[in-house]
Amino acid sequence: MEWFDLIDETLRSFLIVPLYAILNEAFKRKDDFAQMVFKSLLFVFALYALFSIGVFVYGGSLIRAMNPDGMNVDAVKNYFRLETVAFVVGIATSFFQVVFVVVGKDANFYLFLAAKCVLSVIADFILIPRMGIYGIAVSNITVNAVLAAVSFVLLSRQNCIKPSWFQKKDISVLKDWGRIGGFSGVQQFINNFIYAVMICKMVNMVAEQGNYWMANNFIWRVLLIPVMALAEVIKHDCKDGYAKLNQKAYYVISLAVIVLCAASVPLWKPYYSVLEKLPDGRADAVFSITLKLAPFYIAYAVCSIISSIFNGLGKTHFNFITSLIVNFVYYGIFFALYKAGKITFTMDTIIMMFGFGMVVNLVITFIEEKVFLRTKIKTTV
Repeated sequence: MEWFDLIDETLRSFLIVPLYAILNEAFKRKDDFAQMVFKSLLFVFALYALFSIGVFVYGGSLIRAMNPDGMNVDAVKNYFRLETVAFVVGIATSFFQVVFVVVGKDANFYLFLAAKCVLSVIADFILIPRMGIYGIAVSNITVNAVLAAVSFVLLSRQNCIKPSWFQKKDISVLKDWGRIGGFSGVQQFINNFIYAVMICKMVNMVAEQGNYWMANNFIWRVLLIPVMALAEVIKHDCKDGYAKLNQKAYYVISLAVIVLCAASVPLWKPYYSVLEKLPDGRADAVFSITLKLAPFYIAYAVCSIISSIFNGLGKTHFNFITSLIVNFVYYGIFFALYKAGKITFTMDTIIMMFGFGMVVNLVITFIEEKVFLRTKIKTTV
C-alpha cells in the first residue's frame, strides 16, 4: 500500500523543493512576484494532474504487483482513487504554504499547520467510524479542500497571486526548476524505489503491511508535523545566506519536539484503540511497531535540519549523494545478505534495518554539511 505515497513524494520533491529558490528570487524583484506565483501554481498543478490520471488508469495493476493475492484489490483501488483526489487538492495546499513562507507570513503557515492537525483529527473521528478506511481519504479531501480555498483567498487579498500566462523569459526559470528539482526528484525516486523493494516488500512478506502502514501513518501525520514545519522555516531562512542561519535554535526546537513526543507515548495506544477504532489485539500490535520505530525518527528530525539547509540553498546535490550512498551501499549490503540466505526478515529486523538506515543518513549528511558545504562556501567568499 505504500507505493502510492512513494510516487507522490517523488513528484512533490521535483515540484515543491525548487519553489523556495524560484519564488525567493522572484520576491526580491517584487514587480512580477504575484504573476510568478500564479504561473508556478499552473505548472505544479498540471504536472500533478498527469500523475493523478496515471493512478486512475494504472492503479489496479500497481496494487496487484506490490501486494499479496489475498488482498481485496478493488477496495484498495477505490481507496487510492479517493486519496488521489485528496492529494491533488493537497498539492495546492503545499504550494500555498511555500508562498506563505517566502513572503514572510510565518504566522499563516503555523496557523494552517495547526488547523490541518485539528481538522484532520476531527474529520477522522467523524468519518472513519462511519466509512472505514474510505473515511481517511474523505477526511483528507475535506481538510485539504478547506485549507486550499482559504489559502487562495488570503493570498489573493494580499496581492500575492495574480492571473498571468507564460512568457519567453520564463524558460530560464523552468530550466532552474529542472536543475534543482532534478536532483531532489531523482533522490526521492531512489529513496522510494529502494524503500518499496527493501521495506514494503519485506513488510508484506511477514504479513504486517496493515499494522506497519497504520504506525507509519501516525508518525508522519501526527508526530512529525512540527519537524516538517521547522523544515519549511529553515528553507525560508536560507534566503539570507548560510552564515546567517541560527542553527543552534533549530536544534533546540528539535530537542523540544522530541521531548514532547516522548511525553505523549501514553496517548499513542488510546489513539489507535479509541480514535482509529482498532480492536485491542491489533491496537497492541500497531502500538508496538510505533514504539520500536519512532525512536529512529530522532535521527530523521536532526537530519531534516541539514537537508532543509541544502534544499533552501539550492544545494540539492548533497542530498542526492547521500541517497546514493545509503540506498546502494547500506541497503545493498542487506539485500546481498538476504539473497545469500544469511538473514531472515521479521518485523523487528525490518524496523532495525530501516531505522539504522536513517542513522547512517544522518552521519553522512552531517559530514557533508560540516566539511564539504562549509569548505565550498569559504572558497567562494
